[in-house]
Amino acid sequence: MNDRNKYIKVGLLAVLALVAILGAIVLTNRKKVAECPSTATILSTIQQEADLVTTELTIRKIAYYDSSQHEQILLSDPSTWKYGERKCIVPVEVKIKYGYDLRDMTLDNVKLNDSLRIIEVTLPQPKIIDSGYNTAVDYDKVVCISTGLRDQVGHETIEKIRQQAYEAVMKDDFQELAGTEIRHNAQTLLNSIAISMGFAGCEVR
Repeated sequence: MNDRNKYIKVGLLAVLALVAILGAIVLTNRKKVAECPSTATILSTIQQEADLVTTELTIRKIAYYDSSQHEQILLSDPSTWKYGERKCIVPVEVKIKYGYDLRDMTLDNVKLNDSLRIIEVTLPQPKIIDSGYNTAVDYDKVVCISTGLRDQVGHETIEKIRQQAYEAVMKDDFQELAGTEIRHNAQTLLNSIAISMGFAGCEVR
C-alpha cells in the first residue's frame, strides 16, 4: 500500500511539473507575442529615418561655350575635352544625394515573416533627395578664349553655362550610375533597425 501511495505521489509531482513547464511555455509565447511590434510600429520606426539617403554621387562635366556655334553649350567628360574654337570652358561639379524617400512607404510595403523572425520590406523607387552645385565660380578653373574684337565672357554668361550644364546632368539615369550600391546600403541600414527591434534581420525587396 505504501508503495502504491509512493507511486501516486511521484505521478502527481510529475504532472505538476509538466503543468508548470507548459504554463511557462504559454507565458513565454504570450510575452513574445506581446513584445512583437506591429507592422504599423515597424513602419513608423523605419520612417523616423525620413529621407533615407543611401548614396552620394559626384558628377564632373566640362561645359563648352562657343559663340561661333550659335551660342551653343556642349557637355563632355573632362578626360575627353580638347581645345578648339571655343569661347569659354567651364568645369561643373554636381553633387547628388540619391536614395529612397521612406515617407512614400505604406503598410503594404512591410510584412512580417513569423517563421524566420524577419521583416520583409518593399522599397519605393529610388529618387533624387537633394542636388546642387557650388554657388561660387572658381575662375581659376574657367578658361575663356576671346580673339579679335570679340567681347570677354562675363559673369552672367558663365552662370548661364553652369546652370545649363547642371540641367543637362540632371537628365542622367542615376539609378544606373549608382548601380547596386543604393540597395545594398538600404539593406544594411534596415537590417540594423530590424535587429534593434528584436528581429533576426530584414529582407529588402
